[in-house]
Order: sequence, then structure tokens, then C-alpha cells
Amino acid sequence: MTVKTIEQLLKPHSIAVIGASNQPNRPGNAVMRNLLQGQYDGPIMPVTPHYKSVNGVLAYRSIDELPLVPDLAIICTRATRVPAIILQLGRKGTRNAIVIASGLDNLYTAQGTNLQEQMLAIAKEWGVRILGPDSLGIIVPSLGLNASYAHTNALPGKIAVVSQSSAVCVTLLDWSKRRRIGFSYFISLGEGVDIDFDEMIDFLGRDPNTSAILLYIDAIFDGRAFMSSARAASFNKPILVIKAGTWSESALVTSRLQAEQIGEDAVYDAAFRRAGMLRVGDLRELLAAVETLANGKPIFSEQLVILANGNGPCAMAVDALLERGGRLAKLDDAVVQQLQKIIHTGGRPSNPINVLGDASPDTYRKVLDVLLQSNSIDNVLIMQAPSALTPGEIFAEAVIDVYRNHPGKKPNLFANWMGEDAAQEARLRFAAAGIASFRTPEGAVGAFMHMVQYRRNQKLLSETPESISDKVPYQPVYAHQLIELALSEDRVQLSSGEALELLSAYGIAGADVEKNSTNVSGTPHKLRVQVQTDPVFGPVILLGEAASHWSIRKSAVVALPPLNMALARYMVIQALAEGKIRERESYAAFDLPALCLLLTQISQIVIDHPRVDSLVLNPVLIAGAQVQVVDAGVKLRLDNRLAALAIRPYPKELEETCVLRDGQEIIVRPIKPEDELSLQEFDNSQTKEDRYKRYFADLPQFSHEQMARLAQIDYARDMAFVAVAHDNVVVKNVLVEKILAVVRVQTDPDNLQAEFAMAVRSELKGIGLGARLLQKMIVYCRSQGTKELIGVTMLENAGMANLARKLGFNVKFNRDEGLVDMKLDLQNA
Repeated sequence: MTVKTIEQLLKPHSIAVIGASNQPNRPGNAVMRNLLQGQYDGPIMPVTPHYKSVNGVLAYRSIDELPLVPDLAIICTRATRVPAIILQLGRKGTRNAIVIASGLDNLYTAQGTNLQEQMLAIAKEWGVRILGPDSLGIIVPSLGLNASYAHTNALPGKIAVVSQSSAVCVTLLDWSKRRRIGFSYFISLGEGVDIDFDEMIDFLGRDPNTSAILLYIDAIFDGRAFMSSARAASFNKPILVIKAGTWSESALVTSRLQAEQIGEDAVYDAAFRRAGMLRVGDLRELLAAVETLANGKPIFSEQLVILANGNGPCAMAVDALLERGGRLAKLDDAVVQQLQKIIHTGGRPSNPINVLGDASPDTYRKVLDVLLQSNSIDNVLIMQAPSALTPGEIFAEAVIDVYRNHPGKKPNLFANWMGEDAAQEARLRFAAAGIASFRTPEGAVGAFMHMVQYRRNQKLLSETPESISDKVPYQPVYAHQLIELALSEDRVQLSSGEALELLSAYGIAGADVEKNSTNVSGTPHKLRVQVQTDPVFGPVILLGEAASHWSIRKSAVVALPPLNMALARYMVIQALAEGKIRERESYAAFDLPALCLLLTQISQIVIDHPRVDSLVLNPVLIAGAQVQVVDAGVKLRLDNRLAALAIRPYPKELEETCVLRDGQEIIVRPIKPEDELSLQEFDNSQTKEDRYKRYFADLPQFSHEQMARLAQIDYARDMAFVAVAHDNVVVKNVLVEKILAVVRVQTDPDNLQAEFAMAVRSELKGIGLGARLLQKMIVYCRSQGTKELIGVTMLENAGMANLARKLGFNVKFNRDEGLVDMKLDLQNA
């Protein structure tokens, strides 16, 4: 979907309602009513042969009679009419349609053609994009647009909702109105047979009016497209997801997929974590997360201060916090001394802070004021059990007043006014003040831990992995020969010996079973490492303890390849935390890096050999740094339908060696996540003038998070090439490769246009480095089908402008803005 088309879908200038009706119980009536009750200012054109007007608006008997081409058509007719209507809309020139009807996949024409397939074929032929079937519609509050048959409208806000379930949509709408929580977009995908999550996430990830994205997912149909869009968007804004169908039986209820097409829930979980998304467990958690997103700010520490009027509430909140892996903040001496003047308990105040059951609203005010004045407190949960002395809303007003009017830094504030009737008015006042409030201590703590987990996920995404290129003697050619030999004999199963040989080609040691020799000292841990192909996300890697009876849900943790040392370490730590690997005192301690290295070696096998359908290492003996595989099994694919990785791996095939004008030999290759320190050293080597030309401003040095993002690109949509010298440099006591130049492009989601930026080490200009890198990028973008390559530089950067002109760019000087625009037609040059 082009950006223009999806924007036309969500921001239409004109709308036709096909099957509009004056009968109250029809979708065509509800859609018309919602459109007219909003503040949408574009033409609304009902189409129906049964009425001269609908809800007072002139109706048209057919699509052909419409006076203009609608940007969006909402089809409210029965399912059997939908394919013919899509054909009429296509001929009219409409490019977007919402299909309300459901069940097209179960209906057939008299000739035996499936209606859904017929609809999609017609839509593809005429360039019509479809939201649905079984879509509730869309709501864009900022435009006053309610193009849905929902029972209520949405308030304007900054959260976007994309859901496959219409029932969840209306539940969220109903709940949010009372909480006064607003949305930027409310999008019901329905069955998602055409427009799906990846396209919506791409749009919302770039939308300046959306600060957070909320997804309700029944099933994903394109794992790679979903991962690519989700990873890109989650760098910029939080994405929360609730996934239905945790068990296979419930997944069949919610999804239109067959049993063999439904992926494992544990794999979905791994995919969400890898994309930097935050998964919530149920609708209650989802609603709490929405409130947190609407009212919270990013957290900068993971410690929480709890304030309550009783031991019971304090204990419940602490239990909930510690059970979820949270931490209590430590109160510094200055805070304690001030609290002692307010709370007269006879002891030294500590966290949680118990102000006792007879505390007044003024006590709450004073204690919160002390906490707000502390620079060491970032997150506060304030609780109140009903008081017989003062209504809860008076306590709430005291909290709101001091929080709103405090001049200093404001921490994240979570409120839990306990009870139901006694707390209702207080909750409404918190909602009006933009303070997240919750019915239970567990709900409030859970909301805080959502933010903590999101922060942890983002830190994982920016962690710099250790380079392992010099540790692993890979022999992929020999492994390929083993696989081809088996395939030539029509064998899908390698023998145990062949499987161990394949592992050996990647530096993985096998035990000599015949000699009963393992070369592993002490009592080793017995683990199981497995690769299997998920129908949604492709090959995945599993880790757990050795066992003959094994299940993903109960026995293993899951990760999506490709894995580097940082991601492998996270996988092992997760296995230990969840008890999937248990450390035993009688066993020899194992070396974490050694197990991580094994996982990255397995990951490389998966990347290099797409014919491998499954791989089982059981058992793997590990004691200290010694790792040996006792037995292994490898199953191959005979057909050519190779399962693609959900995340595109490092494109090693793009590496090349070049010789510059001065005779220096360099390596030009795609950037790697491990290049962060090298990139930092390169940026530090640039002169102030060169950095200004590159970034158009006097920027400070980049932070670790910023530099990590520059090094960790998604090869499926972006590319960066670095020129690397053969001599290394030391950065922060680590020996790393020396980067001489960098060129990178960012490509729009439709692959129409890519924008490049380039920098060459200040002391190495004039030897052909820039030309070599930009030529390679041009060839790469052309091979990807990108239509146009553009760039912008400053007027002072004459060298860049001259190079672009030599390579065929159309160069235009904009002297008013002091810029040079460079543009290259990649497909017609």
C-alpha cells in the first residue's frame, strides 16, 4: 500500500456508503448516523436503490450515479454482493473500501468460486484496497470522522488502536469514554485479508499525532512484514499487544487459519519481545496499559515509591511489585527527615510509606510534596483506602492540586483509590486531571511494570553484541555438501553421524559416544537445543533441559534467528528466570558465554542452510566452558518451498574487497550491530566542520542508544555500507575494526524513494572512498527495485555535489535555503 493510499483510507475527502439504509437495525443506518453525527466536513454519499434519501441526505441509486469519485467506500450490503460492488468501485476509480460483511470465505458462486477469492482478485485487478471483511470500520477523532457502526464515538487523543476483533474495539470504546481517554485512530482490521497489521503499523509509526500503538491480534499472516514494521515503529513509540488464542483450541476459534497454519503462542511471544513490543496478558491488563500510555511519561528508573493509608494496602502493593520482578525505591536521608516531621509513627519512615488510617488530605498533600521535591524519586504509587472521616474525592483533589502545581520535575504518578462506590468520584477526577488511576493495587503495580518491561525491551534492542567472527571457524561449504548429498539420495533425515559432522563444520564439538568420552569434567548440565519451523515466523530456536517428552510451552524458551551474543545471552537468562534451565548445586557451573556461543552457531546454521527444516541437539552437555553434543538429528526439506526467516539476516553476500586510488585495500560491507564502537570512533574522528556538513547542525556526540540504533538496522528495509580498513583500533579497551566511511539509506515503506547520507573520514578525502560507497549503494537500491535515490547536502559541501553529478544525479542548487538537492532515477537511468 502506498503512503498516499493509506492516508486516503484514514483521511478521506469524500465517502460513499454502499447499502445505506433508513432501517435502524441495519449497519448501513448505523454507519450513516455515525458519519452525520460527527464533524466530518467532506461529502457523504449514500448509495441505495430503496430510498431517495437516508437520514436526510440525498441518496444515489447506483455507484455510477455518484457525482464524484469517493476516496473511501463503506460497503454495508450482504456478503454475496461484495465482489460485484468492488468491481463497480474499481471502474469508478475508488481505491479504498471497508467491507462490513463477514463470512465471504465460506460462500461460493454457482460456478464454485469462493467469494473472498473473487473479491480479492477483482480488487487487485482494479487497484482497490480492502479493510475487512468483518470490519467495524474506522474512527479518526481529530477529523470528526466516525466511519463505523460502533455504538459510540471516540475522544481525540494520541493512542492508535488496531484490532482484528470488532468486539474488543467496542469494549475499548465504551471503557475509554468514562475514563476520558482519547485516540488518534481506531482501526478495525476485521479478517485482514488485504490490508494488514504491517501496513497500519508503518503508517502509525510515522504519524506525528500518534504517540503509542495498541494492537489486538488474533493471528499474523506475514511474519517478516509484521516484524519489519513493528521493529521500525517500536524504536519511536511504544507498541502494546494483546494476543488471543494462547492455546491451540482458542486460536482456532479466533483465526481463519487452519490448525497447521497457526503458530505457537510461545513463538508469538518471542516475536513480540524481539520487535521491542510489550505484550499484555488479558483485557484487564490491556485497559490498564491504555490508561498508563494516555497519562504516563517515559520512566528513567525501575524503582517505585508506595504511599498508602494502612499496612494492608502497603503489603498488597509490595507483594504485587516483587512478584512481577519490580523493585522498591530507597528513600534518601533528606526525604526521611522531612517525612518524620509529617508522619508521627514513632519509627523511621521507609518505603512503603504508611501514613496510617486516620491520615487527612493535608497529610497526603505534604507527603507527596516531599516526594516531588526529591530528584531521586521517579515513580510513585499513591493509594487510599476509604475513610469514614473524609470522602475519597477530597483526598484526590489534594493529590491533584499538589501534583499539578509543583514547579519541579514530576515523577510518574499512579493512583489506586480502593473500593467501588466510595472511589468512583475520585477516579473521575483523576481521569479529568490526566493521572492514571486503578481499581486495585495489582492493577496499578501492573501498569507500572508494563512501563518497566517496555524500558527493558528497548534496552535489549540497543545492547551492543560482542563480535564472534574470530571465535568460530565456520565451514559452510562442507555443511552444504553434506546436505546436498542427502537430498540427492532423496533423504530428508541426516544420520546421527552426518548431523554431528554438520555441527562440527560450525565449530560445535560432538562427544565420542563409542569411546564413552565426553571431555566434559564434573557433572554436566544436560540441555536440549532445537530448531523448528513455525508456520508464521519461520525457523525458531528453542532452549531447555534435555528430555524425551518436550513441549514449547512447558519446556523451552524461544528466540527468532538471527542471534548474536547479546540476544543469546538474553535467551539464556530468560530460560534461567523461567525455570526452563535449573541450576543445581551438585552440577558443575556452566559458562554463560559458552552457551551463548553455541546458540549463535546454531543460528548461523539456520541462516546458511534454508533446507534445514528442523534440528535437535539432545542432550547437550555443558560444564564450565566445555560444550559437547551427544546426539543430534537434522531433518531437511525436499521441496523448494523454503521457510524465510522472520528477520532478514546479515547479507554477507554484499561484502566485497576494493582497492582505492592510493593502493589501499579495504573491505566494503553492510553495517553490523557489533559496529557500534567502531561507529563511535569514526564519528569522534570527524572534524567539527565535517560533522556540521553531515548533520546540518552542531550536534553533540551521540549517546549509546542513538549510536546503537545507527548500527542496528533492519536489512529488509534499510541499508548502510561501511568501508573498513584492515588495521584495527582500540575503543574503550576493545579492539574493533576501523571504519573509514559510511553511506546509508532510509527507504519509504513502498520502496518508491530512498534517501542517502554519507560521511568520509576527514583525513581520507580525495582517494575515491565516497565514490566507491555511493556507487555500491546505487547498485544495491536498483537491485531492490527502488524507484528513486535522493539526497540533500549544504551548498558548502561542493565535493558531495560534484560526486553526485559524476554518478548521474540531477543536482539542483537551492541558494535561498543554502541546500543542494540530489536526485537519481534508478529504474530509467
